[in-house]
Amino acid sequence: MNTNTVDQILDTAQLLVQSVGFNAFSYADISKEIGIRKASIHYHFPNKADLGEALVVRYHRGFVDALAQIDAGTQDDLERLRQFTLLYKAGPSQDFRLCLGVMYGADYVTLPEEVQGELTGYFATNLTWLEQVMDRGLQAGTLTFKGTAQAEAHKFLAALQGAQLLARSFKEIGKYDVIAEELITALVP
Repeated sequence: MNTNTVDQILDTAQLLVQSVGFNAFSYADISKEIGIRKASIHYHFPNKADLGEALVVRYHRGFVDALAQIDAGTQDDLERLRQFTLLYKAGPSQDFRLCLGVMYGADYVTLPEEVQGELTGYFATNLTWLEQVMDRGLQAGTLTFKGTAQAEAHKFLAALQGAQLLARSFKEIGKYDVIAEELITALVP
């Protein structure tokens, strides 16, 4: 398998998903963008479900690596959460693309079952990490919120996803920044 070709296909497909959604692009779009035949794409990814699954698996792996870097870089739970908001800002900061998870989430009911399962795993990773940070910070007194760490993690993630949508809709990254900063500020004891 030519890793460079696979990476080009995945990179191009990811940009397309983040820009127009999973259902709005075809192998012809990828073929045109990177200058290879559709048959070459089918060689690596026999159908769109295979491609969609590979995309979310790769994205998830990259996200896990980013979370590990955050954990290794700071012991401050508030700073960890601030760094997490920057992960979610990366997509909208680049031509107001949405993160792959948000775009897949919007297409969820029409996604192949394998892709749905991988997407659920990606979001579970987000929520588990956030819940651990919230719980640790609450126990240490470095974060404050009402309710459970689980509920706060869900609220935090949902707000960041919504912030991406607002930033894109207004073509103003400042909309994202305001929401992300408010989420952090609300947790300061």
